[in-house]
Amino acid sequence: MEEFNKEEIFESTEILEFVLNDDDSSQKYAVEVVYVNEVYSIKNVTMLPCTPAFIVGIMNFRGKIISVIDIRNFLGFTVAKINADNVKKVIVINMDEIEVGIAIDGILGCKNISLSEIQKNISTITNFNANYFKGVTKERSIVLDIKNIIMDEKFIVNEDII
Repeated sequence: MEEFNKEEIFESTEILEFVLNDDDSSQKYAVEVVYVNEVYSIKNVTMLPCTPAFIVGIMNFRGKIISVIDIRNFLGFTVAKINADNVKKVIVINMDEIEVGIAIDGILGCKNISLSEIQKNISTITNFNANYFKGVTKERSIVLDIKNIIMDEKFIVNEDII
């Protein structure tokens, strides 16, 4: 009879991998499934004036209005603002009653990975807030630290418009 290590069970996590396309390339990202409410196909995102470039707009999600963000822009990988009309899929993230949508181009799938498989030292990503990343998988997916992203002070827009 084969023995198993109980610690190995708890040292893994399930991730949802997705892809974001740029004009000349695409990048794979991943989020822990525990924060994913659902992947949602949308018809339109309503743009909002006077918001940071990483906010694409808002959408109606099952009767609630939630913000849709461009994670590449938030992380500082690009300064270009994506067109709200081009957003067709959103990963709805839920953390401590905060719901937000991440605009994506496609889903690659879910898989269970060992935490030891995640490369923590991300030397290829420099000049970025390391708190936003859990690491990189063997398949080169950037695993985002959703908790730290959502709790970041720049994520909360609190400006008065005159």
